[in-house]
Amino acid sequence: MARFSTPTKKIFESSDLGNFRKSLAYKRLHQTIRFIVEKVKGTDVPEGCLKASIVTRSRDLSHIAQPKSCGFDNLSGPAAQVVKVLEHFELLIDQTPPLKGPRRFGNFACRDWHAKIEADAGSLVNHLISKEDASNELEFYLVNAFGSAVRLDYGSGHELSFIAFIGGLMECGFIGSDIAGTDLLAIFAKYYDLVRRLIIEYSLEPAGSHGVWGLDDHFHFIYILGASQFNTDKGESSSRYIPPVQSVLQSETLESYSQSNLYVNAIAFIFKIKSGPFNAHSPILYDIHRSVSLWSKVLSGLLKMYEVEVFGKFPVVQHFWFGDGFFPWKDAETMKDLPTKDNEPEGSKQDEDEMPGLINGFQGTKTTHSNISVTAAPWAQSRRQPASAFKRDKLGGSSHVSSSETS
Repeated sequence: MARFSTPTKKIFESSDLGNFRKSLAYKRLHQTIRFIVEKVKGTDVPEGCLKASIVTRSRDLSHIAQPKSCGFDNLSGPAAQVVKVLEHFELLIDQTPPLKGPRRFGNFACRDWHAKIEADAGSLVNHLISKEDASNELEFYLVNAFGSAVRLDYGSGHELSFIAFIGGLMECGFIGSDIAGTDLLAIFAKYYDLVRRLIIEYSLEPAGSHGVWGLDDHFHFIYILGASQFNTDKGESSSRYIPPVQSVLQSETLESYSQSNLYVNAIAFIFKIKSGPFNAHSPILYDIHRSVSLWSKVLSGLLKMYEVEVFGKFPVVQHFWFGDGFFPWKDAETMKDLPTKDNEPEGSKQDEDEMPGLINGFQGTKTTHSNISVTAAPWAQSRRQPASAFKRDKLGGSSHVSSSETS
């Protein structure tokens, strides 16, 4: 029987990424992602689970068809309980209004909100699983899934923490292998709406953003989920109409699918919070929808990109901590403890990237602050390179979450 512990930091510098890739934690995170991606294939977000107001600029929502029912009412027991936790956290936003006055880097009221969820998370997780030692590990991943109270930012590393929370619930049997894809989509719909409220209400900064050369300022996995929704397993036919990849940026597609598909919903959120030409502020997404024709290619490209831009980036995974139970720092093959440093060495708080970045087309050029500017104009580099990941079957570097594993 697995023993549990409060997660601790194991990744102190870029050289630790090699051990991370060997770890049982890394293997289980991939298993969790594969499970979720497979479950949501060909499935819609239940009606009424996504709030139109989150992704709509206008306060007048009369032109948007109101849901006939709330999808949260028909969830299975485990999914409904997870949603209740998220609903409680959202209620705490209502009880913690942002401080008045202009602030450049986040609103300090967000720290009060974080203090409140940390105070409540233990008892909420204990209602999900009875083992106190296991709940301590789960609590860590839950509270770290909503951004940093210190830096007042949110990014794909926090998104990964929520994936770990779901993976932990799977590992302990609370979420069974028979869970419906609609239940998982309802959970993630609630999570993303909650996080985007945090971003808007408290002006959270993007964590580790590549500026215009990142896929998205805050998210990555939401696009994987949505792309999977527009895919079906080989040999399966679907009576649903799936919009062409190149139509997603059109207003008709946004209106029709933003409440049922997480990919389109994420695009709609970008249109809400950003102004100007889409190809200027979101060139990678723009290139995908200009040059890719198959949703299967979009999905496989996003998964490969996730391997490099999330799992392969020290600035992201340095904040992922490891317990003894759900995501242990053990060799996945030998089950022996992996080497770790006792103390964080000087200079370890680097933000340099170990692996060639996607923006460099996997040509072997290390992405650092010396060769990327977060404020560079979109036309400063070749626009064709980012989309190439979605057009080729083989990319430079290894991909452990491959298209063959998800289709």
